[in-house]
Amino acid sequence: MLKRSMLSDQVRETLLERIMDGTVKQGDRLVESQIAKELGVSQSPVRAALRELTAMRFVEQVPFKGARVRTVADEELAATYPVRAALERLAGQLAAPKLKGNTAELEDIYVQMQAAAEAGNAQLMARLDADFHRHVIEAAGNRILAETWDALNIEARTYITAVRVIRTRAGLKSVADMHRDLIDALDAGDAARAGDRMCAHVTTFANILKERTEEWDSVS
Repeated sequence: MLKRSMLSDQVRETLLERIMDGTVKQGDRLVESQIAKELGVSQSPVRAALRELTAMRFVEQVPFKGARVRTVADEELAATYPVRAALERLAGQLAAPKLKGNTAELEDIYVQMQAAAEAGNAQLMARLDADFHRHVIEAAGNRILAETWDALNIEARTYITAVRVIRTRAGLKSVADMHRDLIDALDAGDAARAGDRMCAHVTTFANILKERTEEWDSVS
């Protein structure tokens, strides 16, 4: 049972990574038998992985057609941001005292983000952005906060937002630069400032998504 559970987790992470990096696109079918053959596993862990991805709302089951990658609407992405902003404000407040003078890992991620921006790599930027925020969430040391953050599937939603909305090098550079203030506040151990900066950072993303959505609506 443990082995089967572990296989299911591995299949889920493989499929989620493919969805996130664009290997599998929204609307594409996910055929159990093909996935099982490719990954060298039985269909049972694949079926379990697809159930989990369906619960995460990245896959949908279509009658008589099977599973396919679900299209995530801008409105659905936007709805997560106010919740995420509140969570990350709390994370910043809790993490700042623990990260005071101890932000080397965040600095390393920041350097990688700058390089990803220079290369125009939105996929890598999204992954690094999620890594940055997960580091802060984990540093906060609050299990309920971490579980709630996980439930929002932040990594995947960050990827979708970055690839869909922030495509230019200038846009990616701006996103990378936003993290400088976060690091400075956390490194100083300033809980109030860190919380405010984390919340404002997420709200900025929400506003960018809203502006781009309104632009597209006006064109259509």
